[in-house]
Amino acid sequence: MRTQIIRNVSVALLTAVSVFGQGSQRLTVQIPFGFHVGNSILPAGEYTVHTAASSVLRLTSGDSKSSVMILTNAVEKFNPPRQGPNHGQLIFNKYGDRYFLSQVWNPDNTTGRELQKTKREFEAAAEANRGIRSIMASK
Repeated sequence: MRTQIIRNVSVALLTAVSVFGQGSQRLTVQIPFGFHVGNSILPAGEYTVHTAASSVLRLTSGDSKSSVMILTNAVEKFNPPRQGPNHGQLIFNKYGDRYFLSQVWNPDNTTGRELQKTKREFEAAAEANRGIRSIMASK
């Protein structure tokens, strides 16, 4: 089976606000679709994404009903496109109608966090006829 990778299909997510403090960042985003993070499935809604100097990424829903922590790897871009001050990005891989969080990019710098693909994501990719579509979410 042939898998085609399509990157950077844009989806506007209404808000993206960052707060800096003690080596960690917080990004608040509105995500209009349910999505997978690791082995968890989170519903659409507002989320606060906490990134720290360590490899742990934490997402918490605005209503505090959903939360997940996951290990990530550091990633870096040397010449990222600039969208203005204080803009972060969440990148999702889309397989059919399922979205998987793939990367979180910190506002105003070239560093981010990347999640490892899970068994569920590999299975979703194998089932999809047209491969992977990455969705970029930013303000």
